[in-house]
Amino acid sequence: MFRKALEADLPHVQKLADVLYQSDPNTQDVTTSVRRTFAEFDSKPDKGQLIVVEDNSKIVGYCIIIFFWSNEYGGNVIDIDEICIDQDKRRSSIATDLINWLETTFADDAVGFSLEIAHHNIPAQKLAMKMGFSPVRNQHLSKITKTK
Repeated sequence: MFRKALEADLPHVQKLADVLYQSDPNTQDVTTSVRRTFAEFDSKPDKGQLIVVEDNSKIVGYCIIIFFWSNEYGGNVIDIDEICIDQDKRRSSIATDLINWLETTFADDAVGFSLEIAHHNIPAQKLAMKMGFSPVRNQHLSKITKTK
């Protein structure tokens, strides 16, 4: 089951986020606070959502989605900023089901989806391409000017 996160879910989501950030060489030195993200989305719901994945009433994953308008595509694009499924539940179709759920849930609100995958996560890249995602020609660059 997929749903918007509740404040009570945040400790479980934080543990998953910590594992995700430690597994990616690009974010190993990053400290994250899902509580801060939750508060931002709670006060500004047009920015995005924190989604939790439940299996037998236990949180086994989460997803952060960001809403943005694309002039290029003429509508809202939903960026799947983070997606993390518990190690024990990977390769069980949960990520596929989650992306399908997002596409159905936001069918009237979005013209498409974007997804960033760590360069070393080949299984996730293959899954995304199987689901219709494709590499873009443009290089994505970041300049982080503040950290909190």
